[in-house]
Amino acid sequence: MGFLKTAVAIVALAGSSICAPSSASTFIPASPASQSVQYCDTDSEVCYSSSTVGVAAISYRLAIPNVTASPFDLILQIAAPKTVQWAGLALGGRMVNNTIAMAWANGNTTVVSSRWASGHEVPEAYEAAEYTLLKGSVTNDTHWTMTALCKGCSSWVHDGGAKTALDPTSPSINLAWAASPYPVGDPADNYTYMSIHSEHGTFNLDLAAARSENFDAYLQSLSM
Repeated sequence: MGFLKTAVAIVALAGSSICAPSSASTFIPASPASQSVQYCDTDSEVCYSSSTVGVAAISYRLAIPNVTASPFDLILQIAAPKTVQWAGLALGGRMVNNTIAMAWANGNTTVVSSRWASGHEVPEAYEAAEYTLLKGSVTNDTHWTMTALCKGCSSWVHDGGAKTALDPTSPSINLAWAASPYPVGDPADNYTYMSIHSEHGTFNLDLAAARSENFDAYLQSLSM
C-alpha cells in the first residue's frame, strides 16, 4: 500500500479547531496503569511492547528489530473500541514537529495516515514516513485494530534541521497520543476532514522490550 497521502482540511492534532464539535479536550497524564507491558498476538504470534491509555482504553503497540541504533523499521499496532472514531500517535512525545500516525476504522478494515504538524495548525501529509497496512488490520462489532509497517518512523528532521531519533535500547521513551469519539468525514478517503481530539496525553513505552530477533519473521506472517 505504501504511503497514504493525507493533505486534509481538518483540525490539527496540535490543537486548533476547524469543523469540530464544541467540546474541550481532556489531557490525560501518564499513570502507572499506562506503563508498558508485553503483548503477544495469538493469531500472528507477534510480540509488542504495549501501553493502554485513555478513557476508552486505547492500546498503542510497537515491535522493532533487535538493533542498537536508528534507523530501523517498526511495526505499529493501534487497537481501540469502536467508540473511538480516530486515534493518533506522535513518536516524539509531542504532536508538534514529530512524525504522527493516525488511524480509524473503515468497513471491516482500517486506515493509517502519515502526518506532520509544524505548529498549532492543520497537519500536512508527511512523505518521509511510509506506512504499509499488514494483516491484523480489522474491524469487528466492538473494536478496530490497525497494524502497519513503518519505514522512516525511527528518526526525523525538524525545526530547521534538528534531528530526533528513537533509541531502541531505551526502557522508557515518551510518546504522545490523541483520540476522538467523532467520526472522520469519509473513512475511506485519506483526504477527509476530522474533528478535534476529545482527549490527549503522553505515556512511556519500553522500546527495548519491543526488540525481537524474529522481526523479519513477524513481517512474513503479517504480509498481506
